[in-house]
Amino acid sequence: MRLQPNLAEAHLALGQYIYWIDADFALALQEFQLVLKFSPNNAEVRSLTAAITRRQGKWQEGFDLYEQAQKLDPQNANIVRNLLFTAMGMRRWEDASRWAEKFRAMAPASLVAKFQTGYADFWWKGDTRLLKALVADVPAGTDPDGSVTSVRWDVAMIERDFAGARKILEASPLTEVSYTNAGATPKNFLIGLCLLAQGDKNGAGKFFESARPVFEAQVKDAPNSAERHANLGWCYAVMGRKEDAVREGERAVALKPESKDALDGSLMSAYLALICVRVGENDRALALIERLLKIPGPIDSADYSITINDLKFRWEWDPIRDDPRFQKLISSAP
Repeated sequence: MRLQPNLAEAHLALGQYIYWIDADFALALQEFQLVLKFSPNNAEVRSLTAAITRRQGKWQEGFDLYEQAQKLDPQNANIVRNLLFTAMGMRRWEDASRWAEKFRAMAPASLVAKFQTGYADFWWKGDTRLLKALVADVPAGTDPDGSVTSVRWDVAMIERDFAGARKILEASPLTEVSYTNAGATPKNFLIGLCLLAQGDKNGAGKFFESARPVFEAQVKDAPNSAERHANLGWCYAVMGRKEDAVREGERAVALKPESKDALDGSLMSAYLALICVRVGENDRALALIERLLKIPGPIDSADYSITINDLKFRWEWDPIRDDPRFQKLISSAP
C-alpha cells in the first residue's frame, strides 16, 4: 500500500485481515469502501461488506449486497451459498429453498449444498425426507472430517431413532466428527446423547465423562473462543453440572454478545437457552427462546438451533415440552 496506495487489491487484503483477525468491523468497512472507489465492480468486496453488515444486525441490507454481488459475479457459488445462509437466518424459508436449489445446481458435488438444502426444507416444513434423501445420495466412503456421519446422526436424532443414531456413529472408524464450528466433537459425546435421549443417564454419563477432557482441552487451547465455551457448557449440562454449565454458557455469550456480532452472538444465546433447559432454568430458557424466535440469526444445522421445527422435533427440548408457555411458542407459524 505504501508503493501503490490506490491499489484495490491491497485495500481488500487489509480489510479482510482487519475483519477476520481483528474483528474491527467499522475499520474493515472503511477499507472496503476504498476498494469500491478504486474498483467499483468488485463483487468480492460487496460480499465481504454484506457479511459484516449481517453481523451488525442489518440483515436485509446484507442480503441486498449479496444480491448485488451475485449479479456482478453470477457464476460464484460462494455468493449463492451466502444468499442461502442469509435467507435462512432471516427465516425466509421459501427464498432459502430457492437459493439452495441454485446452489446445488452450481455445485452438485458440494456436501454443504446438499445438507443445507435439506435443512432449509426441514426448517420450512418440519419434514426430514429431503434431508435424508440428500444425505443418502452422498457417495459411499465420502465423509470428510466425519461431517456426513454427523448429519446422518443428526437426522436420526431428529426422527427420534436413537438406537439407529448410535449405530451410525459406531459404524464410523473416526473418534471425532465435525458437528459444530467449535472444533471436532468426540464421537463418545454423541453416543452419550443417544443414551441420554433413551433415558439411560448412567450409561450416558460414562460417555460424557470420557468426552469431557476433550472439550476442556479445546477451551484451554483457545480460551477466547465463545463456541468452545458453549460446547463445554453443553457437555457440563448433560452431565448435570449445573453451575459449571451455566458459567460456560454465560462466558460464551459474554465473549460474543449479539450487540457486537448479531450472527454468531445469537448462536451463543441459543446455546445458553439449550443449556438452561437441560439444567432446569426453565424461566430463563423460555425467555431466551421467545426472544430468539423473533430475531434473525440463531439458526444452524445443530441441536442448539432456534426455529419452530427444531423446537417441535428435537429431543433436547423435551424437559420443557409440556410447559404451556413452550407449547404456545411452538404453535406459531414456522
